[in-house]
Order: sequence, then structure tokens, then C-alpha cells
Amino acid sequence: MGLCFRPGIVSRRIPVAIFLFVPFCEAIFVTIQYFTSRSGHPSPCEALLRSFGNLCQGPCDAQYLDATQTRVFGIAGLAHVAPVSAKVLRDLAMQELLDACPTEDILLQCDAGNAKVRAWGVRFGTAPRALPLPQALADAVAALCLECAGWAGTLDGEGRHILDPRNPMPGPHFGVNLLMGDRIGFEHPLQTTPKSVVDMLGRGSFRSHAATQVLATRWDVRQEENGFPANRQFYLTEKGRRIFYSGWVGDDPVQAQCVHSPNATTITMTTQCGLRIAREIFLAAQEPGLPLACEIQQITLTNQGTMRRDLRLVATGMFGPSKPIALMEDVLYSTIIMQAGLLRNNDGSVLALVPDYHPIQDRDDVRFHAMVVHRNGERAFPTEFGTDYREFLGQGTLEFPEGVGRLSNRLSRKGPGFFAMAAPVPLEPGQSVTVLNFTGLVCARETPESQPRRDVLVEQLQALLQRYDGADAVAAARKAREEAFRRHAGFLRLETRQGAFDAWANQNLPFQVFYQTFVSRSFDQTQKGYREIGFREVQDLFASMAPLCAEGRADFVEDLLGEWAAQVYAFGYANHNFYWEGKEPGLWSDDALWFVSAVARFVRLTGRAAFLQRPFPTADRDGTTRPILQTLRAIVHYSGKVSIGRHGLPLLDRADWNDCLKVDKTHPDGAAKQRAWEAGTPLQTDGTESVMNAFLLKLAADDLAWLSGYIADKETRTFAIYLARDIAHACRVHAWKDTWFARLLVNRPTAHPVVGAPGDGLATDGFDGCLFLNSFSWAILSGVADEEQIRAMFPLLESRLKTPHGYRLVTAHDLRRVEPTVASAEYFPGDRENGAVFKHASLMAVLALFQGASQVEDRELAAAMAHAAWAMVDLAAPFRTMQDPYALAGNPRFCTQYNNSETGENIGPLLSGTASWSTLALRRAFGIEWTANGMWLDPLLRERDTEVRVTLQWESERYEIVYRKPIGFVRSKDTPPTIVVDGQELAKDRIPRVAPGQTCAIEVRWNS
Repeated sequence: MGLCFRPGIVSRRIPVAIFLFVPFCEAIFVTIQYFTSRSGHPSPCEALLRSFGNLCQGPCDAQYLDATQTRVFGIAGLAHVAPVSAKVLRDLAMQELLDACPTEDILLQCDAGNAKVRAWGVRFGTAPRALPLPQALADAVAALCLECAGWAGTLDGEGRHILDPRNPMPGPHFGVNLLMGDRIGFEHPLQTTPKSVVDMLGRGSFRSHAATQVLATRWDVRQEENGFPANRQFYLTEKGRRIFYSGWVGDDPVQAQCVHSPNATTITMTTQCGLRIAREIFLAAQEPGLPLACEIQQITLTNQGTMRRDLRLVATGMFGPSKPIALMEDVLYSTIIMQAGLLRNNDGSVLALVPDYHPIQDRDDVRFHAMVVHRNGERAFPTEFGTDYREFLGQGTLEFPEGVGRLSNRLSRKGPGFFAMAAPVPLEPGQSVTVLNFTGLVCARETPESQPRRDVLVEQLQALLQRYDGADAVAAARKAREEAFRRHAGFLRLETRQGAFDAWANQNLPFQVFYQTFVSRSFDQTQKGYREIGFREVQDLFASMAPLCAEGRADFVEDLLGEWAAQVYAFGYANHNFYWEGKEPGLWSDDALWFVSAVARFVRLTGRAAFLQRPFPTADRDGTTRPILQTLRAIVHYSGKVSIGRHGLPLLDRADWNDCLKVDKTHPDGAAKQRAWEAGTPLQTDGTESVMNAFLLKLAADDLAWLSGYIADKETRTFAIYLARDIAHACRVHAWKDTWFARLLVNRPTAHPVVGAPGDGLATDGFDGCLFLNSFSWAILSGVADEEQIRAMFPLLESRLKTPHGYRLVTAHDLRRVEPTVASAEYFPGDRENGAVFKHASLMAVLALFQGASQVEDRELAAAMAHAAWAMVDLAAPFRTMQDPYALAGNPRFCTQYNNSETGENIGPLLSGTASWSTLALRRAFGIEWTANGMWLDPLLRERDTEVRVTLQWESERYEIVYRKPIGFVRSKDTPPTIVVDGQELAKDRIPRVAPGQTCAIEVRWNS
């Protein structure tokens, strides 16, 4: 007796001896095979191809028909891979065909363009045979194959994503939009700017200040359920019967469309019964006297039929808990510390539902939801409400709740914070009604301490309803938000004659960078938990400060930089992350070094030398302040003189930029190092040194030298120059390993004293060492690598780190040989810090490639580097996912964090440094160096480009630039171009600024 399996490719079998006790104690040996998704078993499409050979042409979709994974069904000839098989298998006629061929693999061969479908069957080891296919089924499959080409939607010329929510989505990020408020000019905008995640049906979560949830996150492992699914949803009932639900497309509307655009989502559906339902969702800009956070949903119902409709609209949502982290430990606590609350108008209607949290510390944030119906010039409020989710559902589901026909009008004594409101919306033929939903929060940080919060809420809520009294006011506010972003994105606009690229670079990329300037990376479709603003997220300001300053908001950028300055201790180490207070001081060694570069970029951009003398408090919270320049000096001194290892390079500490490089079990924090330094006690010398941090320190020291020279601080300048020289020398002596810079120097006794270089003994791909991408990038960006070293590294970058999906973060390796508990080993190869195309780092590499290409003497090397940089730009651009959406799976408008280096799949979160470094890389590629003293143009255009136009807007100054060149690689270092400014040939490289209100026409021309 035994188990029999059909032969197939199995790369991993684990035989297990099992003794089954049966009568007479007979022992039976059974071999059990263990499979995983990465074990090498053929995919359904591979199995289909083996069975049908040349009959299986073009992209296909397939699935196994049972758990043995021996019988396969699939469809070939699709426009691109799409989940068509699952839809076809739901057809009863298809099931009958499968039942008629119980031992055969089945292939549907589709020629959608000619509306032809043929069916084939094959038994194992035999030739395929044609199968009869019912005409109705053939027609349905042909239509489906034609239709699936458009399932992913389209990107229009403005970069808006237009999609049908009835279609299957490629991944959890794909049909998602990001929305944000605007609190520039109000207190603490970095921490308090509201933000939302909205999917194609309006679902998702909403936060106000810090990590405070206004609409609740859904705490489960379904990435696509970022927010509680009742959020922003509504039902329509008629005569007590539910006829429509906004969060479900199973009612089969005649038409459905979602449009995601920068800062707004619109959803339109038309039902079979003649109703047109249009929704607009956006976040209002802050205005004096209005709530700190407010999300607006405008619902417009139009009766396109010939009969009167006596409708009733029921809006729902789930307020966020006051302590989201408590949901991991004690849901009971989270529910019993709150009760439902109601604000009622004089006529008994509902002004707003307002939950009440009992702990004193939770009463500073008062959430609310209000709904107003505008009809025939009059407004009406809800006449029913419900606050018990279990009661609302009854024995039904969210799609078909039993309690929707009549709400209970009962205030629940405990959570969750569910809310429902209902109001009649009668519609005459041809008539439209507007329903406005306002969800938001009033915060103690915006109100006097002596004023009761609910009094403030009533005051601000009434002001809010007066401000948005009708669809016209909402439309004007929405238009103002669009125009505000258009001004922000207008800093730099490209015209390359590549529509998708231009729309991304001019619209979606600047919006993502702007969004990320105010948002913790934890707020996203896939990361649902609590996380503060990371100190490294000042990198987003690298990219956003230029458009902010171009809008005349340099003062605001100073204030933002001050938020980070206040998180640096007097001794020079920084809090790793923070909202109102910081934590984990000095445990991540790269944190404060990014800040030095941010300040240098700002001063170069604006010429504001006085900012360097502006005082800000330190993180010590002892009342002391100091000028920004002294904060920068303290950072460089701490990183270059105190927190250093045996070779004089900065210590890794808990980790550097790569949080998974935790190879030291002990790592004293900044305060411990300060105590040792002040006591004259030598620091540990066996700590691991970070070569990447050494490069960052070299760059920071260079920046400090320039800044101190800018204000004639000779002593600081001398200190910085010598430190930069010493750290560069140490890197070249100790970190350069023949053909590559190491990533880490491990100083404790180990068989692997070097990580990330030839000969480190850590490679698992047959080479003599593993390579880390950041060693290449920052060696160039810091100016440490010379041309010979770049010439040695570049071929290895192309041969070992390059994949079809871009540059991976690290080659195949086993870092557990250095430290068994290292965090990068928690990931499968190809994921995240274990060899993914981590696009944040990939775009740093692109910037390094462009920088190197402009500087090296070897023109052939320069051309190859520029070509490689542009290739990576194309791979990282999010609109690329539209080429093969169900394989690549990323959002087509926003950059995701990484791609799996084996499959190419885009994996989240959406909020990623990829966007910021893409922006910096593109500015370098198009040669834009803007300073307070003028502009330099040094582009490295694509070889195929012959004419590119760039428009730069700085306050009221406008610069219209056109690049003209022959086909091929061109750079200024080899052939200085002719530069014509307003009709006059320029004798110098620098283009002077024009007077305010003036437009400058610039031509940069390389002759053939």
C-alpha cells in the first residue's frame, strides 16, 4: 500500500516515515512530499505549456483543478496575464466541459481580436485533441478575453487612474489613492496634517494628527482592507428594501467608474433602475475656526428615470479607537472605555454622532460625523441613527445588513465606534440631490485649555456646515485644492514627448513626495500599525523643499527643518523617530547625518545664511537652544569623533539605513556614549563599523565645511575639512577591497571580518563575496570613489546586482554566518532587505550613476553609466505596471517600496523614499541645479531624445528651457553646448536669475 503521484518536477521532497497501526499491528510505510511556493513545482502556466506546446501561444492564465496539481485548465492568447480562468470556471457550461473530460488538461485558445476561441484537451503523454465548445460559451470567453485587456484601467494625460471597480484588481495597492489636507501656516503641520487612504470603492482609513485614527484601520492581514470596510460607505433603500450599497458591486450596476487624481477620488455608478450615483472624496484645507481634520464626501443622486423615487440614504463608518495599539492586547478595554454620543438639533434631527472616550487623556480628540441633505435649496439632517455594529448587521453581512431598513436610534454603552445615519432623499424624475458627509476631529492642540472640547466641537462644526453649505461651496473648495497642488507641482515641468512619463513626473511624483513630507511611513495600504515620523524621513524634504520654496514658503521649510533640529541632543545624537516627543536616541547611527545634508540643500537653494544662526531647542528638553550650525557641528563631531570603531569609521549601532543589518547584539545608545566620553572612558572598539555611514559622514563633513565657510566660521570649517579628509582616507584604506567597497567592518572575533566585498565568504551564488548596492552609490555620492574605483565597480553592478526588474539591494548571501539572529535573514531571498529591488536604494544608485557619468573622464564609461541610470528609471517608474499589471501588481501612479527581484511584483508600502530619490535623480538627469545665485544646466538626456522642454517656476520668475541635441550620448564635459538666453549667447555657465514677474527663454544646443 502507498501513495502514488503523477511524475512532475519536484525539487524538494521530505520523506517522512509514518507507522499506521491497523488490525494485526501491520505497519505501513507512506512517503509524504512537502511542497512550497518556491520549491520549483511547475506553475499552472508552465504545466499548460508542457501539455499543449505550440498551441499555448501568447500570455496565458491557468489554474490547477485539484490539490494534486496534476490537472490544469487555462486560457492562452490574452493581451496580458489576467485572472480570466477563475471567471470562466464559474460558467456552468465550462464545468460541464470539464466533467466530460475528467482526466484531461484543458486549453482554451483565444483569438479575441477575431472573436474566436478553440478548446483543446490532452491526456498525459498523448497528443492534444480538439474539443467541442458550445457557441455561447465560446462567445462569452472571447468577450472576456477582449475585455480583460482593460481591467487595469487607463492612465490619462494628466496621470489620473481611471478604472472600473467591478474588475479584479492586480494587488492591494493597485486601485488606491492618497489624500491629504493642508495645514501649512497652522501649528505643527508636520505632525498634524490629515491624510487618507482611499480605494476604488471609497474604503480606507483616515488619520488626523500623529497616528490618531479618525476612521478606523482594519487590524487584520488583508492588505486591501486598510480601513474598516464600513468607512465612507452608504446604502440606498426604497420601501424598506435595500437597492444599492456603495461598497459592493454585486448588484451589477450598468456603469461604474473610479477616477483617482492627485488629492481627490471620484466614483460614479449607474444602476439598472435608472439612478446615477456620483461621489467625490477629498480632504479640506485647514481654515481658521474649523476642525483640525475634516474629510468631505459629496454624494450626488440623480433620478434618470420617469418615476418618482422615495429613497432613503444610510451612511456608515467606524470611528478610530483612542489607543490603536491596545487592539493587539485587549479589545475589551478598547470597547468599554468608550460610549456613543449624539449632538441633536432643536427639531430632533441629528447634527452629528460624537463618540465619548472615558479616560481623561483620551478626551483631547473629539471625533465626529455629520451628514446634510441638500434638496431644492433647503437642507435637512438625518432622522435616524445607529451606533451598534452587531445590531446593524443582525444575522446578515455588511453587504446585506438586517438592520439597514430601520436604524435602532439607540446610543450604545460600549464600542466599537460604529456609526450609521439615515435620511430620506425623495427624487422626482430628472432631479438631483446632494448629500454631504463630514468626518473629522477637533483637537486640544488647537483649542484653549479652559474651553470644554464639546463646546469647541459644536462651535467648529457649525462653522464647518456654514462654510460648506451646499455643493457649490464644496466644488469651490475642491477646485482650490486642485489649484494649490498645480502651483506646487509647477516648480518643474517636463515635456519629453513620452506621455506616461511626463504625466508621472509632472503630477503623481510631486504629489507623492509632497504627501510623504507630512506622513509617517506606517500610514499606508499595507502598513496599518502605529509608527512615528522617522528621522530619516527628512530625505523627503530633500525633494519637496524646492517646490515649497518656489511657492514662497521658505519660512515654512525653515520651520520644518527646525522640527528635526529639536530632535537632536546637545551631544550630537538624535532620536530615531518622534511625534510630539522622540525616542530611541542614538541607536540608529545614520539618523542625524541626513539632517546635515537637508540644511545644506536648503541654504544652497535659498541663500538664507541667517538660518544657520537661528536658534532651536535641543532634544535634551532642558530649555537650552543653539544655532542650527552648532547642531550640525555636534552631529558631525559625534559621528566622526565619538561613535567610531577601530578603523575610525562610524559605528553601525543597532543598524544604519538598512534596519536589517543588526549584526551586533549590544549597541549603547547616544547617552551611554556621551557619559563614557565625558568620563574619559574609551568606547568599545569591537563594535561593527558602517561603511555607508562613513560615506554619509564624509558628505556631511563636506556640507558642514561649505556652510561654515558661507558664514565665515573658520574654526568649524577647518574642523570639517580635516574630518572629511580623514574619513575619506579611512574608507579608501580599510573599506576598499580590490573591486568594491565593503558594507560593514566587523571588529569582534569572527571568520567574516568584512561584509559586502569580494572574499567575505558570505555569498551563496557561487561568487567569492556578496555585494551591497549602497556601497556603490554612496562611494560616488560622497566623492570618496575615484574614477578607477568607479571603473572597477560598474561592471560588477551590471553583472551581479542587475536583475530584469532593476538593481537589487544585495546579492545572494548568508549573513547568519556573522550573526545568526540578523534581521535580513527573516526574509526569503528576493524580498525586502534580502535581495529585493529596493527602489529607494535603486534610485540612490541612479543619482550616483548620473553624478558619475557627468564627472568621469572616460566618455565610454560615462555613456554606459547614463544608459544604466535611465534603464533603472524606466524600471522604477510606477506607470510601468500597466504593461503587465497582474504580474507587476503595483500602483500605476505611486512608487512602491520594492519589487521582488525574482518575480518583479511591486510590494508595498506605497510610501517610500523611492519617490523622493526619483525626484532628485530626475532633476540631475535634466541638469537642473537651482541656487540663490542663479541656475546651472548640465543634462544627461536619454540617447534617443533630440528635444526636451523644461519649465521652471520660482515664485513669479519663469524659465522656459529647451534642450536640443543629436541622437546619442551627449554631455557638457565633452562638448560644451551653446546656451542662448533671451536671444543672447551666454558667455558663462551660470544663468542669472531674472527679475520678478519676468519670463526667461533658454536654449541649450548641441550641434550634430
